Amino acid sequence: YDGRRSARAEALLEACQRGGINAELSGDIRREIWEKFVFLVGLSATTTTMRLPIGPIRANAQTRAFLLDIMREVVAAGRARGVALAADYAEQRLAFCDGIPADMTSSMHHDLEGGRPLELAWLSGGVVELGEAVGVPTPANRAVRDILALHAQGRGKKIHG
Repeated sequence: YDGRRSARAEALLEACQRGGINAELSGDIRREIWEKFVFLVGLSATTTTMRLPIGPIRANAQTRAFLLDIMREVVAAGRARGVALAADYAEQRLAFCDGIPADMTSSMHHDLEGGRPLELAWLSGGVVELGEAVGVPTPANRAVRDILALHAQGRGKKIHG
């Protein structure tokens, strides 16, 4: 976790590469995790609340701006927690979203459609909690959390506040 290379990590890397897995050891795993988190939260929040794949979301100016706001909040929360994210990392991820298949959606969107419990508490809900802990406002992620609250436990299971 501290970025030092250990014999165990080197052995795992070698085994992965021998097995044809494109793997690498990170010098800053916290940043790597948060970078993935930015995209996952953005994709899950928008595709689930809007009940559409990424194509129409990124093509519409209003929903594209919402996607960017979602990701900006994640970046702000991470940076406030000392994670070395670039100040424009949300904009970088938005550009990445332009290159993914238009029909791509999220597992949380599939879970909503299937009536299964949602990963809401760990995604947008997690951003809200992490932001509150460091004094970073997260109104877009709060909106997603609140909009999806009645679906969080899956079909037929209500959450009472």
